[in-house]
Amino acid sequence: RTMASDALLHAKEWSLNDPNPVTAAYIKALITKAENGGDQAVQDLKCLFPTKKRIGFGTAGLRSSMSPGPLGMNDLVVIQTAQGLASYLLHCRQQSKDTNPITAVVGYDHRAHSAFSLSSKQFAMYTKL
Repeated sequence: RTMASDALLHAKEWSLNDPNPVTAAYIKALITKAENGGDQAVQDLKCLFPTKKRIGFGTAGLRSSMSPGPLGMNDLVVIQTAQGLASYLLHCRQQSKDTNPITAVVGYDHRAHSAFSLSSKQFAMYTKL
């Protein structure tokens, strides 16, 4: 397997799981172009879907540009992160035998990327689910 085939495979999987129809369609269009010999589309997919890389969770939370793929801030990354954090908190609570409810505050700001239909407010809505 090559890096291009890995990126293509990861992009196909991503587009099937992405709840955002705009970013999913963008990735599907790149996949189609790449499969038809589009060198630029292949390069774009390799940038968006590098092998085994994801956006990092640091002291300031998730920080990246709003874009599709595992390195960007987008709906699927936010959903996966919220699920992972919720699982971790439930596990910690279970280990400590704490019976208090888990409480979280979810905020958002004005940031958005209208071309990809991504926004901080939308990320907050997905997180509260």
